[in-house]
Amino acid sequence: MLPNLEEFGINAPVYIRKIDSRSRWNPEGCSNDEERAQKIADSLFKEEVYSLWRVTSKLEFYGVIASLSSRRNPKHQDIDFIWIMEEELEEVGIQPEAIPEGDCLLVQNLHFNAQIDNIKVQQLCLNLLRKGRQAQRCKKKTTKLILDYQASQQCKAANSNFLKCRCEDLLEISVT
Repeated sequence: MLPNLEEFGINAPVYIRKIDSRSRWNPEGCSNDEERAQKIADSLFKEEVYSLWRVTSKLEFYGVIASLSSRRNPKHQDIDFIWIMEEELEEVGIQPEAIPEGDCLLVQNLHFNAQIDNIKVQQLCLNLLRKGRQAQRCKKKTTKLILDYQASQQCKAANSNFLKCRCEDLLEISVT
């Protein structure tokens, strides 16, 4: 059965940030939240520009998972992520910029880049930790279900060989 956003603790709209490992969100040997936030920032946020995906529905979430899986081998792997509300980004002065990415036109419009320096990343992590935010995992089995569903919808995020993505029909409906 395909997941609902609630299964991941998500109350949309949110931004999804893929992370390398859910375990890095819970580093060992930390005596307080500030130290933990610094370790998280150092291990999970090494670049200056970060990809974020804005998700407002489970269908958009499925498209994002398919897009994140599209260049992986095998495609149906665990996907670890943290979700962040727009207000939480604003609290620390992070302003995502729309930068299309991926094969599916609908999902392309959900992709954002954000320039984040280490101080802002540490503050964001600290704020999320204080709110009890946990890293989430879309398990292999669930990723496979999502990829199969997206392929049945002829989503280009699941298979770039499709001529026209059915997701594009949803995009046309939302524009009109």
